[in-house]
Amino acid sequence: MSTDAAARERVTATLLRNPAALYEKLRKRGPVQWSEPGRTWLVVGYAAARMVLRDTRFRMPGPGADANWGEGSKHGEFVRSLLLEAEGAHHDRLRRILSPAFTPRAIRARENRITSAVHGLLDDIGPAREFDGVAAVSSRLPVAVVGDLVGVPPEDRPRVSRLCRAISTGGGLSTGAAEQAAVDTAITALDELTELVGDWLAAPERLSAGSVLAATADGSLLSRVETVATVFSLYLAGHDTSRNMLSALLLKLATQDGLLARLAEDRAAAGDVVDQVLLGESPLTFTARVALEDVLVEGELIAKGDPVQIMLGAANHELLATGRSPGQLAGVSFGEGRHVCLGAHLARLEGTAVLSAAARRWSALALAGDPQWTPHFLHRGLDGLPLKATWRD
Repeated sequence: MSTDAAARERVTATLLRNPAALYEKLRKRGPVQWSEPGRTWLVVGYAAARMVLRDTRFRMPGPGADANWGEGSKHGEFVRSLLLEAEGAHHDRLRRILSPAFTPRAIRARENRITSAVHGLLDDIGPAREFDGVAAVSSRLPVAVVGDLVGVPPEDRPRVSRLCRAISTGGGLSTGAAEQAAVDTAITALDELTELVGDWLAAPERLSAGSVLAATADGSLLSRVETVATVFSLYLAGHDTSRNMLSALLLKLATQDGLLARLAEDRAAAGDVVDQVLLGESPLTFTARVALEDVLVEGELIAKGDPVQIMLGAANHELLATGRSPGQLAGVSFGEGRHVCLGAHLARLEGTAVLSAAARRWSALALAGDPQWTPHFLHRGLDGLPLKATWRD
């Protein structure tokens, strides 16, 4: 490894462990700034981030003329049907169809099932004092919760998770432009997922009652391509963001003195802890847009066609750095405007369920080794979290 590459790795590792220093440095440079190395605008101020996320003069970048995923390609309709990529009337129709499954009332109705799922995961750990928090809890709970919500049969959920991750990587949706081998794998995975969805819809009795698939199985609301895109969108978004948030919560429990005891005494405090972690440890560090026309933002002229990165973590950091009282689901961790995350309340409920169960089942929690961060900055989360728990009698 070259000296420059090793230096970049050290910088990345430092940023992953504690990005607050970078966010503060960016904040002091102004709410909107041009990044010459990235050839993109960075929106780091909280007010500016909210404005860009809400403004219809900005849209998702899309795949462009990509031969595999772009306009006119075999899989272009799939990409245009993704919630994060769809725009205009198409996007509004998709959200109207899916929104009933994500209302606060609908999410509250799932609380007992989510709580039961969390306790089931803790039961699986058994009497072990040491375990990996990511492998045991934070990577498994979202698969169960989102699988139930979408309607994926339990026996197929690990397979769907694997397929969605392959599609995301090969489609450049999580890590940028992909190598051709990853693209080929993604196309194969998408074909496999499409066949799997067809099998489920042909046997609707296998679908979870009240799930998204059960509500749309007759094909009158969503086309087959839209159904596959919806499964992918909900599964990937619900898994990655929740996994990173849950890992951050477990890390906080293991490293903040007195937090576990406080939660055991005051179960209502769990929601406040989740909200603070979402601000300080944004699971998704940025999201991208492109300007459809010239737009003036905080005194800076963003020209038509210019790429923009809305730095969600930096915008949230401003709230913390300036001492503003954020409140429930404040900040921009889940986006804002027409592309705000449908599952924000579901993710928050997952977080409070994990904290409440941990306070009920453990009397102490500590690190059993060094946390292992994922090696990229977009989805800031943990690959491994060695923990040591003391179980209550």
